[in-house]
Amino acid sequence: MNFMKLTNTQYNSIMQEYRRLQQDRDELIRKRKRELREKVPGFARLDDDFIAQGRKALFDSLSQGGRADFKGLTESVIFQEKDLLRRNGYPEDYLDPPYQCPDCRDSGYIDGEPCHCMKKRAIEIVFKDEPVMKRMLTDRFSDFSLDYYPTDRIDPQTGASARDWAKRALEASRGFVDTFGDGIRNIVFYGSAGSGKTFLSSCIAGSLLREGKTVLYLSAARLFDVMADHSFRRDGYSDDVGYTSIFSSDLLIIDDLGTEISNAFTSLSLFDVIQSRASSEKAVIISTNLDLKEIRGRYTDRIYSRLIERYNFYHLFGFDGRYENGLKNLKPAKKNGGH
Repeated sequence: MNFMKLTNTQYNSIMQEYRRLQQDRDELIRKRKRELREKVPGFARLDDDFIAQGRKALFDSLSQGGRADFKGLTESVIFQEKDLLRRNGYPEDYLDPPYQCPDCRDSGYIDGEPCHCMKKRAIEIVFKDEPVMKRMLTDRFSDFSLDYYPTDRIDPQTGASARDWAKRALEASRGFVDTFGDGIRNIVFYGSAGSGKTFLSSCIAGSLLREGKTVLYLSAARLFDVMADHSFRRDGYSDDVGYTSIFSSDLLIIDDLGTEISNAFTSLSLFDVIQSRASSEKAVIISTNLDLKEIRGRYTDRIYSRLIERYNFYHLFGFDGRYENGLKNLKPAKKNGGH
């Protein structure tokens, strides 16, 4: 059965990637062994002895009807190899290069269950055409400039300027990444269109993706489409990547909350998502053009109370579109580097 109801093509594509990783690692080990046999005195003899002893142990076990025990032999050879490598200036793990995912050892599975790296790749494949998913690996905190936010635009509710709020939001976003996993820290970015809400959400998402976390970033409209597709389909197809990732991903980002069609189903679905992820201690970030009064008026009291109790709110305002437009003129983000 295909993992999380991926199509055969999608599943085979993922497994081919894992096979390629394993083959590349095996080839690297073979290449390094050839190098060591040529350059390190005594390595070839040790390697040949290990092969010969392994063959003898296997032959003896077959002739005696038992099982070959290679554990002691292998541990002894590994100890001698490491000592030989260290004395000749090589790192001890030269013949044990790291896996891209050390948890599943680049197999995609741990004890028969899909590894977090496989879930991450499945999300990327299924939602590869989502606009907000595409930008996550290009947006960087270093491109967020407080200069876009004026000091003379004041939030009448708090008395803080647009720049004060932007600084708080930026610091909170960096802190969200730096302390991710230390407890639930949910965020709501709210304010005028184009004021940087989506950009900060994208920076957080990209930073966590580069740390190997699973991130699902969807517009509110798309989120509720996935929920409706799961709830109302007739074929009993109930374990697809889209739906399960809403609840299982390390981070869920809901963009443009409030732009979806408002009805009983969307309200129930939103409460289900918020409540379920809180129960499983999974983080959520929401961006919306609605202010607090509009959020309270649009959604149920249960939803509003959960948001007030469990989310930190950051008000971004001041340039009404020019912030996002200004980012388009920036030079391309560096491929490597920090947040």
